[in-house]
Amino acid sequence: MSKIDFSKIGYDYGIKPHFMIVGDINFSELFKKADCLGMLYMFTKSDKDEMIPCQIAFIFKNEEPAKMFLDILMGWVEKSNNDGDAVSMDFVENNDGGYTLAIYPEVGRLIERVIPKDLRDKVIPFIVGFTHYKTMDTLGQNYLNFKANYKKTEKMAVHYVIGMPPRITASSNKYFTKKEFNFFKENEIPANSMALGCKATREISDFNPKDLPKLPKDSIEDISKRRISEMKSLLPFTYNKLNKLWLEEIQKKLSLKYDSEIIKQAICNLTIFERLKQVQELSPDKYIDQNHPIRILEYLLSTYESFDSYYPSDSFYTEEQITQQIQNDRNELQTYLNR
Repeated sequence: MSKIDFSKIGYDYGIKPHFMIVGDINFSELFKKADCLGMLYMFTKSDKDEMIPCQIAFIFKNEEPAKMFLDILMGWVEKSNNDGDAVSMDFVENNDGGYTLAIYPEVGRLIERVIPKDLRDKVIPFIVGFTHYKTMDTLGQNYLNFKANYKKTEKMAVHYVIGMPPRITASSNKYFTKKEFNFFKENEIPANSMALGCKATREISDFNPKDLPKLPKDSIEDISKRRISEMKSLLPFTYNKLNKLWLEEIQKKLSLKYDSEIIKQAICNLTIFERLKQVQELSPDKYIDQNHPIRILEYLLSTYESFDSYYPSDSFYTEEQITQQIQNDRNELQTYLNR
């Protein structure tokens, strides 16, 4: 039996835990080492003599870090079912001329790569992302043609070259293709865009970190509704037992002070904590840090209640035990609401 102490751990079934995703900083460091000199836009002519973009390339000075940079981007693509739009490329046209290119892992596809499928609709992703910015001094004609006509190309090849046109000394033997590109004016970047930080990197005086969107938070009403539905879904036997007068006397006594669903939640939590203690190889570190709500949710999703599920004896569920667990669960709710 595991010796983990759950006496101070709370869990609220109505709260979607935050699932932290930390972005890869290496691609940004490698981009700097590769020393980007600009962007190369390549075109074909249409029947109407329009300049139709077909390729876009980073112009790098140093090939070894350039290769490693592209390998990281290719990894994002390959792990997203070879979807090149796993790499986001946003173009922000600056007020003082030129534009800033923002490169980062596209959020939706990053979530799909990192968060297991059965967890996605039960957590709130919290992304500590890294976006790399490269500022170009002018809005050249090639850039403007690319912006005007990129949608006329089914897929755009993205790669790198070494050197500076017209003298190109090497070209990458790998590439990926993508369809989606975003274009913004500096003062019109959406609040939820990963490109929003470009104003800070350029030391624009009106950028305020407080303008960044806050973590999404559910209302008390939504939490209450979800608490019931999740207990029914994740612990159907226990919830049904409680509704069929299991621990009836103590439930009645506690109901003079607490809402019925809060009492049921505390009993459910005491039950699963006792079940977790039965797992010999359980690591204490997983359940006593700030990520414990995710660990508990993962356990609940990976196990299914049955007639054979473990329950401690009824005498275990004392008024003192349940009251303490109610307080622990309340603390968990309050911590969430105060974020």
